[in-house]
Amino acid sequence: MKIKSLTNALLAILVILAVTACGQNSNNASSSGNGNDNAANGKVKLKMWYWNGAISDSTIEAAKAKFPNIDLQAEKLPSGADFLTKLKTTITGGGSGPDIVTMDSWISTMLSYNDKFVNLYDQGARDIQSEYLDWKWKMGTTPDDKYLIALPIDVAPVVLYYRSDLFKEAGVASTPEEFKNQVKTWDDYFNLLKTVNEKTGSQTATIVDIFRSLLGQSSEAYFDQDGKYIGDQAHIKSAWDSAVQAYQAGLTFPYSSDSEKNAAMNNGKISSFSGASWAVGDVIAAAPDTKGKWNIAYPPGGVGNQGGSFMGILKSTKYPKEAYEVIKFLVSPENLMVGYKDFGNYPSTPEIYAKPEMVNKNEFFGNQDLSTVFADAAKDVKVAHTDTRDDMVLNELTKALGTVDAQKRDSEKAWKDAQEQINRQLSRQ
Repeated sequence: MKIKSLTNALLAILVILAVTACGQNSNNASSSGNGNDNAANGKVKLKMWYWNGAISDSTIEAAKAKFPNIDLQAEKLPSGADFLTKLKTTITGGGSGPDIVTMDSWISTMLSYNDKFVNLYDQGARDIQSEYLDWKWKMGTTPDDKYLIALPIDVAPVVLYYRSDLFKEAGVASTPEEFKNQVKTWDDYFNLLKTVNEKTGSQTATIVDIFRSLLGQSSEAYFDQDGKYIGDQAHIKSAWDSAVQAYQAGLTFPYSSDSEKNAAMNNGKISSFSGASWAVGDVIAAAPDTKGKWNIAYPPGGVGNQGGSFMGILKSTKYPKEAYEVIKFLVSPENLMVGYKDFGNYPSTPEIYAKPEMVNKNEFFGNQDLSTVFADAAKDVKVAHTDTRDDMVLNELTKALGTVDAQKRDSEKAWKDAQEQINRQLSRQ
C-alpha cells in the first residue's frame, strides 16, 4: 500500500511538472511573438518620435510600404520645449524611449550626449554626406567630425520680405534681382529704408527684430567652443548699436506685440522685415489685404538660419541597421521634396533645388518663384556655436533693448544693465 501510494504521488508530481513546462513554453512563445522587440507577425518594431511638421506624414506612410519587414510606429508629440525635455529625460535614464527621434535646431545641446546616439558614420552615412548642405550636416557632428548623431531634414534660411509696390513707389530697388544687386550691406538697407519711409511713411520691423536678424548672420554667438561667455564683445555690441541706429533714424516700427505688428503689415505701416522661409505662411495670415504685393529677396549683410530639423537613432535600439535604413529613406532628397510640397519645409539637399518640382510660384507674392531665393540663401547660411545658456542671454539682451524704444532708455545704460544681469545669472549656474 505504501508503494502504491508513493507511485501515485510520483505520477501526480510528474503530471504537474509537465503541465507547468507546457505553460512556460506557451508563455515564452507569446513573449517572443508579442513583446517589445517584435510584432506578432515577426516584423522588426521601430518606434519613432516626431512633431507635427517635422517630417511629412505621407513620407512616413511611404516608409511603411518601402520596408514591409518593419513595423514603424510613429508617435507624434508636442513640439518645442516639451519635446526637448522629454528627450533629455529619456536619454539620461529617466524613461523608455524610441528607436528613432527627430531633433530641432537645438541639436547642438545633444552633442554632449553623443554616446546615447548611434554613430551614423558607422552605418555608412559618409556615403550620402555630399547630398546635404555642408553647414547643416556639421550641426549634427561632434567637433572632431568622428561622430554623427543625426541626418539633416530641412533648413530655414532667413531672407528679406518686402512690399514691392511700396518700394517701387519710393523709387528704390523693387525687384528681387535689383535688391540683391544693389542692397548688399545693412548700411545699404538703412539708406533704402530712409527713402521708403520718406516717400511712403512705412517702416521695417522693430528694434529687437533688427537686432535678432543681425545676430543671426554672425559666425559667433554668446559662448565660445570652451563655454566662455563672449556675449559682451564687439560682434554682439555692433549688432546692438546698428539696431539702435535704425531706431533713432525712425526706421523701425514701435516695439510692440505680434498682433500689432501683424496689423501693421496688413495696413502698410510695415513694408519689410527679415524672416525665415517658414514665415511665408505668417505673412499670408497676417496681411490678407496685401495679396500680390509682397516679394522676397536675398537679405542684406548675409544669411542666417532660424530652424530646421534632424533625425537620429538612440543607442538603446536593438535594430540600428534597420533604423538607419528607415531614416535614410525618410530624409532622402526625393522625400524632402515631398515635405516641401506638403508644408513648406525647405530641403537640406541642394541637388534638388533646380528641379522643376521645386518651383513654388506663390500668388500672394506676385507669382514669384520663392524657391529660387530660398535656394540661393540656403547655400550661404552662417551658423554660430550654440550653448544651452543662449536663450537666457538673448532674453536679457532683447528685454533691455526693447526698453530703449518702449521706455526711451539710454541705449548704453540698457546695454550695461543687461550685461550685469547676464553675469549675475551666469554666476549662479
